[in-house]
Amino acid sequence: MSAVRAALRISRRDLWRAKGRSLLILVMIGLPVLAITAAAVYTSTSDLDPRERLRWELGSAAALVTDTELVGPIRQSAERPGLFMELPDKTRPPLTKAEIEAVVGPGARVIRSFEGYGEYQERDGYRDAMIWEADARDPVTTSRFHLLDGRFPQAEDEVAVSDVVGVPVGNVLRVTRDGIAKRVVGVVRAAPPAVHYNVRQIITLPGTLLDGVSHQSRWLIESRQPVTWDRVRQANDKGLAVLSRAVLDDPPAGEDGQVDVGGYPSLTWNEPLVAAVLVTQVVLLAGPAFAVGLRRRRRELALIAAQGGSGRQLKLIVISDGLILGAGASVIGAVLGVGVARVIVAAAGQWPDGELGPFDVPVGLVAIIFALGTLSGLAAAIVPAVQAARWDVAAALAGRRDTGRDRAGRPLLGTLVAVLGVAALTYAALSGRLDAYIAGALLGQLGLVMITPWLIRRIGPLARRLPLPLRLAVRDGVRNRGRTAPAVVAVMAAAATFGMIMVVSDSSVARNEQRYRSPYRQGTTAIYGAEVTEESWRTIRGIAAKTLPGVPLVEALTPVDAKGEPLRTELQERGCEGCMRYGTWGELPLGGSDLLRYLLGRTDPVAEAALAAGRAVVFNPAGVRNGEVALALPTWRVIEDVESARVSLPATLVKVDGPTAVAGVAPVSAFTSRGYAVKLTHLLVDPQVRRLTPAEVQRLDGPVRAVTAKVAVTTEHGPDIGGLRGLHPFVIAAALIALGATFSATALAAADARRDMETLSALGARPRTRRAVVAGQAAFIAGLGVPVGLLAGLGLAAVESAGLAINVSRMPPDVAPNGYRFPDPGFVLAVPWPQFVAVAVGLPLLAALVAGLFARTRVRLSRRVA
Repeated sequence: MSAVRAALRISRRDLWRAKGRSLLILVMIGLPVLAITAAAVYTSTSDLDPRERLRWELGSAAALVTDTELVGPIRQSAERPGLFMELPDKTRPPLTKAEIEAVVGPGARVIRSFEGYGEYQERDGYRDAMIWEADARDPVTTSRFHLLDGRFPQAEDEVAVSDVVGVPVGNVLRVTRDGIAKRVVGVVRAAPPAVHYNVRQIITLPGTLLDGVSHQSRWLIESRQPVTWDRVRQANDKGLAVLSRAVLDDPPAGEDGQVDVGGYPSLTWNEPLVAAVLVTQVVLLAGPAFAVGLRRRRRELALIAAQGGSGRQLKLIVISDGLILGAGASVIGAVLGVGVARVIVAAAGQWPDGELGPFDVPVGLVAIIFALGTLSGLAAAIVPAVQAARWDVAAALAGRRDTGRDRAGRPLLGTLVAVLGVAALTYAALSGRLDAYIAGALLGQLGLVMITPWLIRRIGPLARRLPLPLRLAVRDGVRNRGRTAPAVVAVMAAAATFGMIMVVSDSSVARNEQRYRSPYRQGTTAIYGAEVTEESWRTIRGIAAKTLPGVPLVEALTPVDAKGEPLRTELQERGCEGCMRYGTWGELPLGGSDLLRYLLGRTDPVAEAALAAGRAVVFNPAGVRNGEVALALPTWRVIEDVESARVSLPATLVKVDGPTAVAGVAPVSAFTSRGYAVKLTHLLVDPQVRRLTPAEVQRLDGPVRAVTAKVAVTTEHGPDIGGLRGLHPFVIAAALIALGATFSATALAAADARRDMETLSALGARPRTRRAVVAGQAAFIAGLGVPVGLLAGLGLAAVESAGLAINVSRMPPDVAPNGYRFPDPGFVLAVPWPQFVAVAVGLPLLAALVAGLFARTRVRLSRRVA
């Protein structure tokens, strides 16, 4: 222990003496710790754990009972009653208040707190809202709401609304499609989105809006006795799910304790990857700083060795540097990270002033981040510690530099390790295993660290024809490869991240463009809805005629069963597995010659004559057998254990070269003659007749959707994936990491080359020359790291695309309803060359410019040891 204490004292004294270098290492280690801590705290604050949600879900009640309307028993999660492990198939009517009281037992008061979805009217149509039916004046429920203005409802014609609705107190709110008038008497703060995604909320007295509307029966339980897990399981036997305050405070153990009441994790499945990235990046950046500091302490450590200090003791001193700086930087980074998160949370606002929940510091996760930062400092000091133990004491006391040489086998070994990393990443792309990704990334970086010194040395002779400042910068980097190589690798890693994300993003865009399956012809404007009434369709036709005078509308219909349920028309024989099905159409919609012309994109007199004669026109050759097409007629709603009706129609085959969105067209008479009623589902504007402008679509959309919530208006523009081309946040982060690594390495190089700068000044070099040398050092590091990193990112993206192509090739072929087999996109690699060139050239120039502007040009001349 005496040796450890002595090493810690020596390290502390030297670190305090070299304040600039120590501060630089503190920043290198502390910044990642700060950033990850701030992100973890902010995420934990925005993600409300079950206990934090109790205010909005329970108020001051002991429990909340939800009627699943299932014949019990059910098996629920203790933490999240909506998460079920077992669910029965049989349903029952909802329980009454008296039945709920019988289940919860004597001594408890039951308060109705129903919730459901509704709509309210605005000037341009209707908006969805969450309707809460509860007496908000009751002390049990009052704490669930934060009243901003007015009061809570006292009469059936009164409501309170959330501030997002935007209706002030005293105004009338039209609720539901029937336009029920309700007077707004109060405005409350909307619950955070983490509690409920729909922040438009309407609070009303029980029984005033949700009767006859689909809603969820919920009951608040006020009880002096805690609702224990045993009572929850008794309620489960009756088909009731229970959220209990007592159960969250004392979760069940054993088989029933399948909960995590500590809250949702701030970092999810990628925690190991984040840890690996944190440690490797810190080691790559801080390691050279320890090496530079070690050279500054060579004489001191050599004196210790000359007085009998062993190699183990020298290692201990250097490792103590890593421990002190790593722990100190981690403490400062963690504290500042919590502080930064607190400032961000205060600026974003906590409920009721904002959308965030209570400020929450995940102590366990912050402790892990602190430990990783400390471990990073120790790891960064290991290699310099080994170097210190191997020094030539006489050369160190004389002040001579060690003549480092490259080991002959290291580049070959580095290449082998890098190849193993690529193999691991390839396996990860094919299997999706996270551990393979981590292993591949670490092996790849380790291989680059071993190869880069050899690469830097080979670049040195190329600098002969460069201007003097750049030549000096390159030679300094080549001479100090132990300092330059890790910085270059750190820049490479950041640039590789940038390149991989950009290539993967553009490749995804290209792949999605090839795999997009349009339900309509390009340029079509469609008004559609399977459950729109005939009266609503008449109103919609009038709106379309007024908005689009003279524009013909193509009708598509579907048969309905005896109960009025729409039926889907599906071919029983398709001749393929995995044929595409489009949600807004049946495979064989009903219509006339105008619908046939729209689908074919041309006029076919023979097909139109067959359709007029009552024959179905089918585009899929496999669907026609002996001049007939066999159809299954399931309902649009999924109903289990109900066998679909089946019909056979006389059919005429029409071959279509390209893919079609449907398998053909059936005449209306073919179904009406068989006793089926039909109903309209689509009104289409044929793009060959008229392509609507965005302004025309907007004028049509609002009035049409105001007629009924069950209708939609859309225009087919092709794949809507333009947003994928924008810069990804990770791209910005990668660019910042590359710049940070470059600036850190440049600062180290400037500190390490101070004697060379003194020599330049003694020879008459001007300040701008010294500034140019510093800028050249930054340009050399970034100029080597960024292009190689971009190429490495391109290779990683190629591996990812190849793995995706292999996985897609194993899937069944993609076939259109008419039997057309879509070509397999195969290997898709789209490289954004303009962005690549801009980054490869612009980032080194930017790094050189910033480094040159902030370079220190004042040099204090001192005696140099020969």
